[in-house]
Amino acid sequence: MDNTVLLHCGMSASSHAASTEENPDPGWWEQFIGPGRALDTDFFYIICVNNLGSCYGSSGPSSIDPKTGQPYGSTFPTFTIQDQVKCQFALLEHLGIDRIHASVGSSLGGMQALTAAALYGSRVKNVVSISACTSTHPGGIAFRQMQRECIMSDPNWNKGDYYSGDGPVNGLRLARQAGTITYRSGPEWQTRFGRTKVSNELVIGENFMIEQYIRHQGKKWATKRAFDPNSLIWMSTAMDNFTLEQIVPESGDLSLEYGMRDIMQPALVIGVQTDVLFPCWQQREIAKVLRKIGNQRVSYYELDSIFGHDTFLLDTVAVGGAVKGHLEQEPNGASHLHMDSARSASVLLGALWNKEFSADSMERLFHALAQNRGKVSIDEVSSLLYLVAMTMGEHCDKVTLEEILKYIKSLDGNNDGMLSKEEFMSLDLTFVCSRFCHEST
Repeated sequence: MDNTVLLHCGMSASSHAASTEENPDPGWWEQFIGPGRALDTDFFYIICVNNLGSCYGSSGPSSIDPKTGQPYGSTFPTFTIQDQVKCQFALLEHLGIDRIHASVGSSLGGMQALTAAALYGSRVKNVVSISACTSTHPGGIAFRQMQRECIMSDPNWNKGDYYSGDGPVNGLRLARQAGTITYRSGPEWQTRFGRTKVSNELVIGENFMIEQYIRHQGKKWATKRAFDPNSLIWMSTAMDNFTLEQIVPESGDLSLEYGMRDIMQPALVIGVQTDVLFPCWQQREIAKVLRKIGNQRVSYYELDSIFGHDTFLLDTVAVGGAVKGHLEQEPNGASHLHMDSARSASVLLGALWNKEFSADSMERLFHALAQNRGKVSIDEVSSLLYLVAMTMGEHCDKVTLEEILKYIKSLDGNNDGMLSKEEFMSLDLTFVCSRFCHEST
């Protein structure tokens, strides 16, 4: 099935990426999958597989060892991301699928997408890697070690053999709190919480709303038992040991270029400037190495989003538009039409969300929308507003959008459907923001 898209999970995600008739609950990539969306089900057959080592069905530490009749626990073997991908392709073989249209993933899934292309080059037609890396860097290892330490220092962890008792619930709670800090960004925290306090009294432990939010995230995860603590330990260890480097036979040296030599498919690589877990220099490295080995079909986009690492879960406009464009591109390349729109929408979304309307910000926004043409098309602005509305939520109805568009058209002095730089700089985005996203911000 050449229209198959293999969607790789993140570390704590399951194979339930989108709702179905059998399971109507929203999936973890719900807004990206379906007719007309990034992974368009009118064109593509989407397969998402539970990761080896997870607690959602594929074998992991909580699985029953047939030899003992008890959970594997501490006896579950360690594994690599390459092992996870080999399991996924074993499933494809079982299903009779020899070749896939694309290998798509974010974070851990983005590592797997690259690995799939490296291991099974002739069977993968396209690659999409979002917020990932070629080799795990020390900063990411340090973050995940902190999460593991939270769990392993809980007395109820019992060296991984806790399934007959309560388990390390407190450790899991703290691990989730630590992880939440790395999933989002400082600019978003500033926008959402600032220095807002829970009360005016000075107390020990919870003065600010950001503290309350972080604690809530940890408590929610631990209360729901949303993820097996051992799975977090085993899978994060696999992430920390990830690299695409291989030993060059002639020299005995480790080389990324040699390890990635078979990734010659059209590749889309996306980075996010506010991502602290997978900084965008890592995605630049992916694109750089791919081009260095001779892959001439590499598209790299760096998004200016406030959502940090979680941008791939939240920004249907920028991420979704870029992915859709890449997967549906014509043989001669039409993906840039989607990607330019996605990038412009991302800048507009960031300006509205942050309420950042300084002269410098407006000039930057103009250049992003004008695409070197010297003017901004009002029709394109209208289309972008509709795209951004989907991301901002349900707080902007059609009447409001038409009101905003009428205001923008009033700035068109030449009545040519275009705004010059001077006209665009006079645009009152404070008004737009007050009408467009007053509830959602």
